Amino acid sequence: MDSPDKSRNKWHVAIAKSSYYRKAAALLDRLNVRFYVPIQRQLHYWSDRKKWVDVPILSPYIFLFISESERKDLFQSCNFLHFMNRNGKLATVNEDEIEKVKLLCDHSSDLRLEQSGVKKGDSVMIVAGPLSGMNGHALQENGKHRFLIQIASLGQFASVEVDRTWLKLNQAQSC
Repeated sequence: MDSPDKSRNKWHVAIAKSSYYRKAAALLDRLNVRFYVPIQRQLHYWSDRKKWVDVPILSPYIFLFISESERKDLFQSCNFLHFMNRNGKLATVNEDEIEKVKLLCDHSSDLRLEQSGVKKGDSVMIVAGPLSGMNGHALQENGKHRFLIQIASLGQFASVEVDRTWLKLNQAQSC
C-alpha cells in the first residue's frame, strides 16, 4: 500500500536552467523520481552534415510526479532546478495533460509551443490519425492547418500541423 505521502503525488512543474535538462534527468533517474521531459527527435541540418537530435519541446520544463515533502527535499538539493509558480501557487499539471503532451511528442513531427493566447477560431476535434479524439482549435499558418490545444496548467498552448481532412468542427463552438 502507498504511504499517505505517496498517495498525494502530483505532477509538479520544474524549470531547469537552460541546457541542464540532461543533467536534471540523470539526477532524477538516480533518485528514482518519476519524471517526464517532453522530447522529440528532429532532423537538424548543418552546412556539412545532418543529424537526428533529441530536442526538449517544452524547454525548460521538467514534469515531476512527487509529493510535497519530496519536492521540498529536491528543491534544497538541486541548484539548477526550481519550481514554477502560477498565480502565487506551485504549478501542477493534470495526468490527462501529461498524456496529451506525450501523445503529441510521439506522433507529431512539427510540435511547437505557442506562447500567445488562442484567437477566436473554430473549435475542432481530430477525427483521424494518431491524435484522433483530441479537441482543440484550428489555426492556419502559411496555408497549412495547425491544431492547437491548451495546456491550462502551464498557461501555454501546443500546436501541431495536421491534415485538414482530419479536422471536424465541434457542434458547440466556444465563445
